[in-house]
Amino acid sequence: MNKLYWIVCDDKETNVFEGRYQGRTRGEALKFLKQSIGRKSLNGLVFTITEIPVPLIREIVAELLAGGDGFQMANATNVVSLATAQPQAAPARYDAFTEAPESDSEPAPAESKKPKASKPAKKVGNPGHGDDLWSQVRAHWEECRNVKQTADQFGLSPNTLKTRIRREGWNR
Repeated sequence: MNKLYWIVCDDKETNVFEGRYQGRTRGEALKFLKQSIGRKSLNGLVFTITEIPVPLIREIVAELLAGGDGFQMANATNVVSLATAQPQAAPARYDAFTEAPESDSEPAPAESKKPKASKPAKKVGNPGHGDDLWSQVRAHWEECRNVKQTADQFGLSPNTLKTRIRREGWNR
């Protein structure tokens, strides 16, 4: 599927090329730029090749053809209106020499810090998965001895399963 690219190329303060190209890859657009300006290399030039999403263009064109003035475009999916002003926070200075503003609420009490163990205990479980799931995974793996099939059965990554097998020594 062809994509639409917008290409801009400058040499110091001079605009050398500005236009669009429709092709499959960014590399093709780069070759097109080199051919258009007649150079083998783009060294010393400043250029950008931007992909313009065709569905976004279609939505904008459909809105304009429907007689919209651009202000209703904010309701279309994935379209952000440029005419809508965003509220801006009041400028403030934050540095070491300004006094902190007074706070109405009291600061939260500091949590008591627990002493760290010198060496963490062996990992138990895996974040996001319970130990009961891993016992089922191990039972299934020991039955079929197939990493891919087991990973598919439980919705896991094969690499996650391989890591667990190696770490816990399921092969023994």
